[in-house]
Amino acid sequence: MAASAGELYETMKVRLGMQEEGITNPRSAVKIATRELVKKLSKIDSNEEIEVSFSEASAAKYVRVLTGEVLAEIPRE
Repeated sequence: MAASAGELYETMKVRLGMQEEGITNPRSAVKIATRELVKKLSKIDSNEEIEVSFSEASAAKYVRVLTGEVLAEIPRE
């Protein structure tokens, strides 16, 4: 699945806000990965494509299509 960096940034910013406000309370590793992803997405062109993949090892892996850089791997709960 792919999404633009801008769309993904807005979605993950809301999720991070929910985590910080205590509305959701995932493990600390998830919070750290979410925070790092939001930070990195904020610096990327909003039109850039980000590939989101899912696997046994991680709930979601976010990769810049343009460079192949792994922005974050959010672990399973």
